[in-house]
Amino acid sequence: ATHDYSRFGRECLESVVHRHRACDCEPWRAKKSPSSRHRVSFGCSEQSSRSALSSRNNNKRKPNPSVPTMTTLSVVQYNVLAEALSNPVMCPDAGFSSMPPEHMSWAHRGRLVIQKIKDANADLVCLQEVDHYYDSVEPALREVGYLGIYREDEWSPCRGKSDGTLKDGVAIFYKRDTLELVGVHAPCTPREEKAPVEFGKDAGKTLMARFRVFGSDPEVTSGSRHATHVSATEQVIVCTSHFSSAKTTAGASRRVAQAATLMKELEAFRKFSCDDGDDAAPPVAIIFAGDLNATPDEVAIDGIKKMFVPTYETFLGHEPNFTTWKKRTGAFKPGEAKMTIDYIFVSNECETVDVAALPGVEEIGHKALPCPEYPSDHLMLRAVVKLPERG
Repeated sequence: ATHDYSRFGRECLESVVHRHRACDCEPWRAKKSPSSRHRVSFGCSEQSSRSALSSRNNNKRKPNPSVPTMTTLSVVQYNVLAEALSNPVMCPDAGFSSMPPEHMSWAHRGRLVIQKIKDANADLVCLQEVDHYYDSVEPALREVGYLGIYREDEWSPCRGKSDGTLKDGVAIFYKRDTLELVGVHAPCTPREEKAPVEFGKDAGKTLMARFRVFGSDPEVTSGSRHATHVSATEQVIVCTSHFSSAKTTAGASRRVAQAATLMKELEAFRKFSCDDGDDAAPPVAIIFAGDLNATPDEVAIDGIKKMFVPTYETFLGHEPNFTTWKKRTGAFKPGEAKMTIDYIFVSNECETVDVAALPGVEEIGHKALPCPEYPSDHLMLRAVVKLPERG
C-alpha cells in the first residue's frame, strides 16, 4: 500500500526546526525519551593501548587546563552495495554490467571495498547495505584498529535474494585508540511492518551512538584517575541512516516522514544520554552521515539542512555533482541513475575543515559504477570536522 506522509512529515520537520531556532543554546531538547528497544550488535570488545587525539574540556564539568581545547575528527560515509542486491548469482535481475559477473561476488568486490575503507583511514566510518558484517567487514576492520556497532534490517530485501542467509544493515565503525563508545540507540526497532503507516514509527534504517574522545594522557583512561579522564574528554554523537529508496512521489513523502522522525529521535538521544542538568552548557556536537536516497532539492533534505550543516556544500559551495551512478539492464530498477543522495552533515557548532574530492565521469569510465577503482555503486565521502570548543 502507498501512504501519504507528506503533510504530517512536513509539519513535524517544521516543528522540530522551529524549536531549534527558538532555543539556540539547546537545539536538541526533547520531552520524552526514546521508546524503542535497542537491537544492535557490538564488534570486538577487546581493549588496546590508546594513543589519543587531542580533546577538549566539557563545560558541563570543571575544566582541566592540562587538556587541549580542540578536537578534529575525520568521518567516512559509504554505501558499500549489498552483495545480495548486486551479485548476479543471487540476484540475476540486478543488471550491473560495469564489472564482470564473477567480480560482483563479495569475495572479490568486498576485498576492494574493505581496502577502500582502510585507505581512507578515518576516525569514524558510517556504512549502509552491509550484508557481510560478521564474516567480513567487522573482522577486517578490527584487524586495523576499529570497533563496530551494527543494526541489521529486520525487513532486509537481501533475505529473499539469498535464501535467507544474508540481511543488510547499517554500521558505525570507530578507531578504538581515538574514541570510546558510551551509548547506543536504534530508533523504531523493531518495525512491525516494512513501511509503517503510523507516523513516528519509521526513522529509516538508523543507528546512533555517543562517544568520548580520548584525552592526551592515556594513563587516565583506567584506574583511580578515570573520573578525571571522563571530566576532561569531549563527547560527540554520530548517526548513520539509510532512507527509503523509491524515486516516486510516495517515496519522497516517506523520506520526509523518516527525516522528521529521525530528528525527534536525535533530540531525545542527545537530551537523555548527554544532558546532566546544566541548561547553560552548549549542545554536544552531532555528526550525521548516510545514504538518504533524496536529492538536494527534496523537502526531506531541505528540512535537515535547516538543522544541520552539509559539509560538502559548506566547503565547496555546492553538493557533489553525483554520489551514485549506475547503469542497469536487468528487470530490477533498469536504466541509468546518476544523482547526489549521500551526505555528511554536522551540527551548527562544528566546522568543516576539509572534504575529499570525488571522481568525475572520466575517472570512473563510461560503464559507470561499480568499477575496480570505485567498487560500489556509491562513491565514498570523507570529511574532516572540527568539534566546537568547550574549554
